[in-house]
Amino acid sequence: MNSDFFKEEVREGFYISAEMKKVWAVEMKVLSFVISVCKKYDIPYFADYGTLLGTVRHKGFIPWDDDIDIAMPRKDYTVFCEKAGELLPPYLFLQNCHTEKNFPYIFSKIRDSRTTYIEKGMAGLDINHGVYIDVFPLDGYPVELKEQRWLEKQKLKHQFVYLSCLESHLSWKSRMIVNAEKILGVPSRAAAYAKKFEKVISAYAPEASEYWCNHGNWQGKLEYAPREQYGEGYWATFEGLRVRVPEKYDEYLTQKYGDWRADLPVEQQIGHHFAEVIDLHRPYTDYIIPCGHGRIRIKNGQ
Repeated sequence: MNSDFFKEEVREGFYISAEMKKVWAVEMKVLSFVISVCKKYDIPYFADYGTLLGTVRHKGFIPWDDDIDIAMPRKDYTVFCEKAGELLPPYLFLQNCHTEKNFPYIFSKIRDSRTTYIEKGMAGLDINHGVYIDVFPLDGYPVELKEQRWLEKQKLKHQFVYLSCLESHLSWKSRMIVNAEKILGVPSRAAAYAKKFEKVISAYAPEASEYWCNHGNWQGKLEYAPREQYGEGYWATFEGLRVRVPEKYDEYLTQKYGDWRADLPVEQQIGHHFAEVIDLHRPYTDYIIPCGHGRIRIKNGQ
């Protein structure tokens, strides 16, 4: 990667520190490995969320963004998870509820184990805390209203399971539910619950559904899109790397963000991941002390 990439800059009026650009550089290397797996096994994927918005608006990262998101249909996601371990270098860890017992989510992260990126919400979990990119599965969605309501109830139940594992700001009612789940020991079985919910959502094959859904994100009906929005995909450029984006990306982004071409108010131009510790030269294991029951604490003085 060109050394100029690492220099601090002002991009569209927004200051980007050299340190943030170094985080981006690690993420880009991870993304390039992920794309190489997709190419080898002919796995379709799509830049998603802020990564998609950044691709079509900025040809790279949104100036205030701090992560990379891609998504792929469930059967392709399954192939990716099965094959990634064969091709990814040993320092890249495929993290999901099947590979790490304390991981509460229903999607995957690819972590660079040589680095440290301990997020505030996940800082207590005994998991790999390297710099990462997110890989989401896309599932189908039922047509019948009764079945939709049932599925949304299952989704809400799982949302409280994973919230019980995190350090989150919640309403008093949600906090009561989460505290009860903690007392019952739910966080220690979070991965098992994630696997159970994964079976529920993966029962709706995207190729047999007119709607696709990313249940790994929690934006309600904004996550349910006609599969034609994705289509066969369209090739674009993200920080110099060729990536696939949804075919009807304008419709997709309008559904997610409204007038996505307009600039956000300054107060909203912030990332959504907040880290306790970032270190691109030392592994996360240098910073954590396991406490048992799937929990850790960060070492004092680090």
